[in-house]
Amino acid sequence: MAAERQDRVLDILRGRGILSSSTQQVAVGFMERWGVDAFRAVIETHLVEESKMADILSEDLKLPRLHRVRMLAVEKDVFEFIPYETALDYSVFPFEVKSDGTLKVAFADPTNEERVAKISSLAGGRMEAFVGERSEIISAIQKHYPLSKQLPSLVSMVRNRKD
Repeated sequence: MAAERQDRVLDILRGRGILSSSTQQVAVGFMERWGVDAFRAVIETHLVEESKMADILSEDLKLPRLHRVRMLAVEKDVFEFIPYETALDYSVFPFEVKSDGTLKVAFADPTNEERVAKISSLAGGRMEAFVGERSEIISAIQKHYPLSKQLPSLVSMVRNRKD
């Protein structure tokens, strides 16, 4: 499943003429060396700029594109759906609950179907996906998540490092 998703990111970029065979080899080598997915490899090696990647994924997946995610007006009740640690791990940011209960969520990498399904499940099956830049999403998480939501994850991370 993970390999299929990684191929999807690489296929999208190859299909647009962004990755040559040599740049794809760089991405795959980075993936293998650091144990990251294709999305992270392409972003972290700067083969594609974050803003361009978000534009491409938004276009290709037909999802709305969000700019300046960290500047969004955020409803506080959105943080009840997605735990802080999950938001960081998945690079997702919930920002609004519509009147019908649908949770609006910004994703850095919406090609990861397992993660999209997990977030949808956390939202009670009612979720609307958007695409944003990874660094903007991480910044929004750090800026907006209440400390009370961050503490359990932070304590858990500290305990796991001691073990």
